[in-house]
Order: sequence, then C-alpha cells, then structure tokens
Amino acid sequence: MKLDTVSMSVVGATIVLALSAGSASAQAKPKSQKRIPISKESGGEVAPRVDTVTVYRTDTMTVTKTMYRTDTVVKTMVRVDSVMLQPPAIPIRMPAGFYFGLAGGSTAPTGSIQTPNSIGYLGQAHLGWQNAKQFLGGRISGTYSGLGQDTQFSFGDNAQLWTLSTDLKLNLPLGHTFGMTPKLALYGIGGWTYTWFRNLPHRLDTPDNAPSVFVLGDNSWTGRNGWDAGGGLSLLWGRSEVFVESRVLGFSMSHSPSAQQVPIVFGFNWY
Repeated sequence: MKLDTVSMSVVGATIVLALSAGSASAQAKPKSQKRIPISKESGGEVAPRVDTVTVYRTDTMTVTKTMYRTDTVVKTMVRVDSVMLQPPAIPIRMPAGFYFGLAGGSTAPTGSIQTPNSIGYLGQAHLGWQNAKQFLGGRISGTYSGLGQDTQFSFGDNAQLWTLSTDLKLNLPLGHTFGMTPKLALYGIGGWTYTWFRNLPHRLDTPDNAPSVFVLGDNSWTGRNGWDAGGGLSLLWGRSEVFVESRVLGFSMSHSPSAQQVPIVFGFNWY
C-alpha cells in the first residue's frame, strides 16, 4: 500500500513540473507589435534565425510490488488395513506334579481267605506324583477293608484290614479321545505293601488230597508284609483326574497259603 502511494505521488509531481515549465516558457517569449525591417546587405550574409527548443524529459518511475505468499498444506493420510488374525491357541494344561486322591469301592477276598469271607467294602486315600507327559510316577496309598462273613464261619465280628502301599506307577497316554482338553491314559501300578488285620478267618496249609482246615480269626491286630499289582484307566483335564482301578493286595500268614483281596474302586485326584 505505501509503495503504491509513493509511485502515484512521483507521477503527479512530474506532471505538475512539466506543466509549470511550459507555462513559464510561454510567458517569457517576447511579444511585440513593432515590425522589424529586415534587409539584405550587399556583400554580406543573412543572419541566421535561431529557434530555441526546450526539451523537457519526463521520467516515469514504476514501482512493482512483489508479494510472495507461502501456503503450507499438511496432508494427513489415515490407512486402515483390515486383517483377520486368528486368535492364539489356548494352551492345554495337563495335570503335573503332586496330587491327592480319594477312592472307594468293593473288595473281594481270594486265596486262603476266600471261603470263610465274602465281598466287602474298601476306602482309599493316596498321595502321589505324576507328570502327564512322562511315563513314570509314584504313589503312597492307605486302604481300609471290611469283609463280609460266610454263614458257616460267622462268629459276630467281621474281618478288618488296613493296608499301606508304596507303588511305582507306569503311565501310558492314549491321547485326546474326548476333545482337546481331556486326556485319556492307561496306567499300571505295583509295589510293596504292609497289611494289619484282625478277626480274619483263613485256610491252613494241608497235604494234597486232604480236607481243608480253617481257623477263626484272632481279635488282636497282626501285621504282614506283602505286595500289590494292578492297573487302571484315567481321564485328565486341568488340575483334575478321575480314574477307575483294580489291584490285587496279597500277603502271607503263618502256615497258610497266600491271602489276597481284589478291590475295584472309583476315585478322584486333585493336582
């Protein structure tokens, strides 16, 4: 704005000066009504006429105003990619480590205690260690058995047996039969036992072809070393395991064939 005003002022001043100079020249030129005679002189030259020309130079100054404008444009691009991601697979947690379990079922007497006793009941508690991905484990269990009586040998008190077992356990995984989480397994178990018993009628050793001889049980507790062997089927998931199991618990008494009981139990383990 200021440069445009200066330019107009300069142009205006130039025009005014030109007009003033022209007017002054016109006023300065002499005007006379008297005629001046002009004659040629003999033998001489005619005086030349001199015209005075005044040249006025007018300079016009043009001021150009250049304005530079910079516009900054920020372009923001938002890119949205739609990608279908598969959810991560949920890790399958299988039982591992120490566990505690309870079981119960029935038990059948065999061997030297079969005839004078009948099928009874059995309760079991155990503590063990097993890794679902390993074959070998271990277990310590305690059982209590109450056998029934045969009518021919009934004398009022049923036979009672306590058994402590320390066993090795061989685990054989069968895979995920019922889906990804539950895992089916077979296992074998066996080891050393110690059995306390009382009121247990049993058969004595007799020669071949001789009639069988039975004795009534003693009311006091008696203990004997023995063994056990068996197996089961288990279903594992999370920190839990259900199983069904059968074993043979055997021990020997003085002057008597081997006494055995065969429990069949259903149980539950917590890892």
